[in-house]
Amino acid sequence: MRFGCEVTIARNGDRRETYRIVGEDEAEPSRGTLSYVSPLARSLIGRQVGDVVRVGSSEAEILEIKF
Repeated sequence: MRFGCEVTIARNGDRRETYRIVGEDEAEPSRGTLSYVSPLARSLIGRQVGDVVRVGSSEAEILEIKF
């Protein structure tokens, strides 16, 4: 996973969310874009499908990555 990718995660086993990792000036989480320096994006970068990452006080599994 790297800058520019689109990633789908599952939080709490069933809540799916999809984000594109973008620059700071393009980030708008409510529209599905995350800054590469955000805590969630930083925990995703370098990971792969099937990895589980810490998201705040919970965890999320990476379901899909589109390059």
